[in-house]
Amino acid sequence: METRRRRAERIPEKKVKTKTKKKHRGLKIFGLIILLIVLIGGALGGKAYFDVKKASEKSYQAIDRKTTAKLPSLKAKSSFSFLFLGVNGKNANDILVLTVNPKQNKTTVLSLNRNIYLPSEATTLKELYGTKGAAGEIDALQTLLGVEIPRYMTFDMRGLGDFVEAVGGVEVQNDTNFISSGYEFKPGTLTLKKADEVKAFLTKVSAPDEDSAKAEASLIDREQTVLIAIIPKMKSVNTVANYKKFVTAFGNTIKTDFVFGNIKALGLNYNGVLGTITKENLKPVETTIDGKTQKILSEALINKAHDRIEAALNE
Repeated sequence: METRRRRAERIPEKKVKTKTKKKHRGLKIFGLIILLIVLIGGALGGKAYFDVKKASEKSYQAIDRKTTAKLPSLKAKSSFSFLFLGVNGKNANDILVLTVNPKQNKTTVLSLNRNIYLPSEATTLKELYGTKGAAGEIDALQTLLGVEIPRYMTFDMRGLGDFVEAVGGVEVQNDTNFISSGYEFKPGTLTLKKADEVKAFLTKVSAPDEDSAKAEASLIDREQTVLIAIIPKMKSVNTVANYKKFVTAFGNTIKTDFVFGNIKALGLNYNGVLGTITKENLKPVETTIDGKTQKILSEALINKAHDRIEAALNE
């Protein structure tokens, strides 16, 4: 059957139909981040150098953390771990502890369920970001897992539209008919070119009889669809030639405590870490705390995660 391609159309609001899918987007986000770092880290000639430096300085955001961890030498291609958060507003939707080993061209990814409850914080990982930010997340996970996490990086999912514009637009598959911010998104292959279209596409919407969790699941699925569409286009010659748009998007969308020198070293020395990726989802177990059902990590799984990270650092 022939696939229909269309642009989003502005029409009056009406009821929304949604459908959920199984989601595996953590590595897609990580792939996008690594490609971004390689792209901007390698743009070290002439004016490009200063554009990259400016964007890096804009994205830099120190955090007031309670725990400590030392970043090893990136020039020496040392292995290290960092926390990646895919955020949307005050919520952390993607929570990944990434251990990169450039000498082995390998990355170990531990994905944590955002609904994991932290008794010490009396809240979940997802909601902790809204109250204590990246500092609270990195403190909680370093303490929970018993490993050093010297750096963090957040990616604001609401800024995906900037990257779509930077690659000249993307085509995405859409399974449902819904309306958002005056745009109608019909089933089929959609062409998204402008940031406002992407923003509308990535807005949480739900039908009157649909619960919030289902609507959020549909939103996350659409975010994944856009991410998947962006990544291959980043490798194209046209994209590299338009690096300035990428650099601007990087500065607007990413917050990190990697300084400019770190970004350069990552771009030059860590571009092979996608060679082999090992991923594990840390699945919580349910328990009752203060009369409420909560999801927590078992002691056995915490120990397993600790050992996995330590092994990845020392390979």
